[in-house]
Amino acid sequence: MRIKDVEKGYVIQLERGEELIGTLTDFCAKRGIQSAVFQGIGAVERVEIGYYDLGTREYFFRKESGVFEVASMQGNVALVDGKPFIHAHAVLSRCDESLACIGAHIKEAFIAVTLEVFMTPLDTSIERKLDDDIGLKLLHL
Repeated sequence: MRIKDVEKGYVIQLERGEELIGTLTDFCAKRGIQSAVFQGIGAVERVEIGYYDLGTREYFFRKESGVFEVASMQGNVALVDGKPFIHAHAVLSRCDESLACIGAHIKEAFIAVTLEVFMTPLDTSIERKLDDDIGLKLLHL
């Protein structure tokens, strides 16, 4: 991972083989980032993506093989149990003739080539707390 401090945040260049969620979580913990927004583009592989089913109150994930262009990724950082928690969604395009797109919540993804992330920390601390009606830890504002 390479990092450049910029006026309102960071440009983070993740490198081949790094795991997206874990690497960003560690970055935020080491920098003391308690809340932020981010976006990114690049390419990933060995992806695990999914969605939350409100009816069953559980996530359903599936693993996807192959390399994908990250056509769009955005997310946020908030605290869960006092630690940074990364919430990321992405639209991924298969790196083949089909260019078939999938989009969902990212549980895990490894960098295939590079991933360029632009992170803007917020000047406040935001926590996630369990919402009993939804069954998820939502932003507590």
